[in-house]
Amino acid sequence: MPYPREQAGKGGHSDFIRNPDVKQFLESCSYLREPSDREAEAIAALYQPAPNSEPRMLPRSVVASDASKSDSPINDKLPSTQVGFLKISHVMIKMDDYDGLREQRGSVVNPYKVAAIHRGAAPITFTMPGSNIKYKGNDNVKDSFRQSLYDQLSLNRNANGGGLTLLQVLVEIFDGTIEIKTCPACKTAGLFSFDSKRTSSECATCRKTVYATDILRLHEGISDFGDNASMMTRMMNAVEHLLLASFILTVFNDTPNVLAEVAFVMDGPLAIFGEPAKLHGRLQGLIHKVNQHLSGSGLPQMLVLGLQKTGGLMDHAKLLERHLPNGSLRLVDDEYRNKYVVGAESPADNFGNETYYGQDFIFRTERGRVFNFAIPYPFADKTFNGGGKGFANAKADQSRYGDLVQQACDLIRHFEMDLYESAIVPVALAHRHASISIMPGGKVLDILARTTIRR
Repeated sequence: MPYPREQAGKGGHSDFIRNPDVKQFLESCSYLREPSDREAEAIAALYQPAPNSEPRMLPRSVVASDASKSDSPINDKLPSTQVGFLKISHVMIKMDDYDGLREQRGSVVNPYKVAAIHRGAAPITFTMPGSNIKYKGNDNVKDSFRQSLYDQLSLNRNANGGGLTLLQVLVEIFDGTIEIKTCPACKTAGLFSFDSKRTSSECATCRKTVYATDILRLHEGISDFGDNASMMTRMMNAVEHLLLASFILTVFNDTPNVLAEVAFVMDGPLAIFGEPAKLHGRLQGLIHKVNQHLSGSGLPQMLVLGLQKTGGLMDHAKLLERHLPNGSLRLVDDEYRNKYVVGAESPADNFGNETYYGQDFIFRTERGRVFNFAIPYPFADKTFNGGGKGFANAKADQSRYGDLVQQACDLIRHFEMDLYESAIVPVALAHRHASISIMPGGKVLDILARTTIRR
């Protein structure tokens, strides 16, 4: 690592150029190259026409979410001492309002109606202790992070004070009982059981508090001295999905049939990675439960849509783009992914078994834009069809998703936009309200951290 203001030497690369081991290593590497025209056409032949019938299967409302974070040092002399600022924004668009943006018999968009949609954005903020920050008298950063996470998820962030806290949501999606078998502070084995009325407990060995939120295991990646920015990203991912569960549960517990008229759009895959990954199975079970209820009532199933802008699958789709006919679709089964995307020699029985709760599709719209979207697996859990390879085969059967595939395609068709590549309007709006700019946003948060934390 260089000293501050130290410039790198101009000949530092020469050691690599002269080293024969480097050349030998590079010659031994391979990667997934761009397919030839003949190969690309053969892959494109595996695609099918996307479902496209009238009338369009559109919801009455769309709720889109996006998240961002900023890690702010408290002092120029202590750049590794940081506070984490997380922001998750939700935008609700009523289809009638969106379709009414243009003036009658014209192509001019009414700016006042656009402004009204922007005012519907609802950002939620979280502030967490990062590297070298202690919270509420805790003697280390890890315990500070655990208590702060518990406090943040215990807050009632609803404007009217009703609804569920994220902690209550967490307990409910774990079927009302959370069990932790090891104290996260002293690692002593012991059963800590939590429910909606009891969400914290004291460890008999170390006398520190164990929290229901410790089930997310986010604290496991926290270091007292290292950079904790990656764990803030994991928390952001987990909380964004918890908020999705919160919206679904709040409506389901009150007026469940309304969910047949709402679509939820996430910016990113339907997956949770790292320490809190077990949460993905709970979300899969919740969405399946809701859709089973709606189907039993003779109503359309609730659409939850994940949209990925980047990643290996999107790179693959872009390489194929000019060979794919407009209006084509492909369910990305594990065989296709392993052969054309990741090049796995010995693939797992079920891709994403520990992280994903949604099935990927590649879709080229009739206007020629390429999207990678995901919709939830239509099963209560991954033991279906014997689990493993059996589940992988079941999730690749497009007929099991019913009308959800057309709902997803119709929603993308309705909202696709020219301003950004592979973008739809609801996610673009959510991103605008969630993003934290480097200047002035990030700088202002730096100042807030530096002037507020006690020395």
